[in-house]
Amino acid sequence: MTQWVELPMENGSVRRKDRSGWVLAVIVFAAEFIFGCYLYAVKGDIQEDALSRVANAFYVLFSRNPHLGAIGFVWNPLPSMFELPPVALWRWFPPVASDALAGVFITSVASAAIAFALHRALLWAEVSKTTSIVVVLCLALHPFMFLYGANGMSEMIFACFLVISLLNYLSWKDDRAVSRLVMAGCALAMAFWARYEAVAFGVGLFAVVLSDALRRAPADAQVRLLMSRRDYRRFRRQERLWYAAATALVLLLPAVYSGIMWMVLNAEIMHDPLYFLHSAYSNLSLTSMLSSASKYRAIEHHPVRVLLFMWERIWVFMIPVGMLLVYRLIRGRLVRWETLQLLVLAASIPSLQFLLLLHGASYGWLRFFFYPLPIAVAWWTYEMRSDARQLERRWRELAQVAMAASIVISGVFTGIIMERNANVAPEEYSLLHMDKNEVIQQLRIQQQIAQYINQDLPRATVLMDSYSAFDVILHVRQPRHLVITSDYDFANALRYPWTHHVQYILVPDPVNGYQFDAVNRIYPTLYAHGAPWVRLEKSFGTWRLYRVLEPFAESRALVRQGFFEHKEGLHPNLRERKWYPP
Repeated sequence: MTQWVELPMENGSVRRKDRSGWVLAVIVFAAEFIFGCYLYAVKGDIQEDALSRVANAFYVLFSRNPHLGAIGFVWNPLPSMFELPPVALWRWFPPVASDALAGVFITSVASAAIAFALHRALLWAEVSKTTSIVVVLCLALHPFMFLYGANGMSEMIFACFLVISLLNYLSWKDDRAVSRLVMAGCALAMAFWARYEAVAFGVGLFAVVLSDALRRAPADAQVRLLMSRRDYRRFRRQERLWYAAATALVLLLPAVYSGIMWMVLNAEIMHDPLYFLHSAYSNLSLTSMLSSASKYRAIEHHPVRVLLFMWERIWVFMIPVGMLLVYRLIRGRLVRWETLQLLVLAASIPSLQFLLLLHGASYGWLRFFFYPLPIAVAWWTYEMRSDARQLERRWRELAQVAMAASIVISGVFTGIIMERNANVAPEEYSLLHMDKNEVIQQLRIQQQIAQYINQDLPRATVLMDSYSAFDVILHVRQPRHLVITSDYDFANALRYPWTHHVQYILVPDPVNGYQFDAVNRIYPTLYAHGAPWVRLEKSFGTWRLYRVLEPFAESRALVRQGFFEHKEGLHPNLRERKWYPP
């Protein structure tokens, strides 16, 4: 059933139940979903990361060994878990997986949820319905927010829980209701399951909540009357500390528990509690190549250069934050704790990026710096609630126009950067210019491989690493014939292909990150030089499909002589292993 929202009017009475939030959410969802379907299903302009998230959900349901652990233990699993229900429709509607429409659906829902939450918060701050809709639509139609609400990436899902967490914290600042703090903590935990940046935001949120708890711990007037002034001061210090500790525990417990559980799952299944941090597929491995790029090598270990690099990307998203600071200055509230709290929250995630860029562990993409924008709009609801009874209606409306204008100005500059500046916004620029998008070209090659497998090798057992070949897997009609990374026997099948009935092995060119492909890690020269135990079946641009030959006496002799070890690049760890059935 539809849950109605009761909204207080300026005269103290209660408005009749209102549907505007739900209507607004439906409009935002429809716009995002239609645009995403056009972008992905019609134009074929797909974001690689969005497709890989859908693929992770696909492995859970349609691989040789369907199991929840197939969702992966490197990237946060929540986006792929949300995508499981729509991906389940793959048999009847393949584009839901092959064109990443499951991801488009989920991010459209997240964008609609942000619009609904902000609209409701503004109405509770006694902002007029029309003005609230205008502000929320300005944010939803901001070029960056609109693009990432439609492209299936994890950023909008994370931003949704970030906004929900922040709105509940701001409500707690007013009424001190523990339920609000609990909801803020639960939303923070959900944000962690979406993206690791939640750790940085959680540290910032913890700092501001702790400062509120220490400054505004509730006092009991009756206790004050029963104690001397000196005893009461000592009691109040202890009371503040206990209240702050209890408040922090309520806020952080869900997120800390989530982090511990994630490490426990990594330890139990992958045999390494920090597998997500330093495995071959982790962010640290992927960014290990950055030192070879002059752009990143120039800023590594140079704090000032890192700050300039960040400012070039973040300033467009800081315009609404600047408007907030001007508003607080006009209202005489600039030099207050709340101003520092706003800046701490806005700088929390960029601070993490500063540390990563400083140590050469981040690509510094534009999407890593947009979070101050939704944080500023969420904080705006608190400003309006604080001034609900103090400002005349016309001044409140003027303030709303100023916020909407700051979002529009931010959107205009962001759109220009995304359209014209490939250096600052490489991902967005590539998405808007398909003819220059190398990722799309690689995905099309993978689709050609899948088409070849469907037509010429429909029942063959083909081994491939889903880290790099996920688009092949999503386009194959019989995925249960594939041996992929999440299968229980993948590691052994890769080392002993004959005993696991592997007929073909798909190998990518070990450049541009594909050196981390499991096949290339085990056989580093297989792509370039082949091996006596395989025969080249077909080449697809930067991919090669090898047929695994049956073992015979001559090849066994070559194995015993170490020919494979020294001439064909067999991994040193495998030199003592047999490559044929006993």
